[in-house]
Amino acid sequence: MIAALRRHKWLVVLALVVFFGMAFVVAAILSSLGSAPGSASVNWKAVGLLAAFFASLGALYGSVAALDSRSGMSVGNHPVWRMLLGAIFGAATVFIVWSWNPANFDNTWSLVGAAVGGVLGWFGWRWARYVDF
Repeated sequence: MIAALRRHKWLVVLALVVFFGMAFVVAAILSSLGSAPGSASVNWKAVGLLAAFFASLGALYGSVAALDSRSGMSVGNHPVWRMLLGAIFGAATVFIVWSWNPANFDNTWSLVGAAVGGVLGWFGWRWARYVDF
């Protein structure tokens, strides 16, 4: 039964990460409606990269919401897991941004993204509560 409870908790964490990843993409799309120039051709690669960028930021936010007891949506207070997931999503965000122009990519930037994501994960809900849609 304990293993099932743990599995249930991780499913809740995964669900919150996916939910906020998708919510950030929808919020970015809705906020840009009406501001895009009226052209027949759409750069779908740029749209996909922008969606991936906001999804990674939303996943970072979702991992904080799921693993910080102050959020009200959490499965417990797990600062180490918040920090690790924040580092992963921070590095993913940097990889996505650098994929826009891969000629300038340096591995140092992925470490910087992981460090920033880890710090944001460590601070948790202290910064995440100020994110407003």
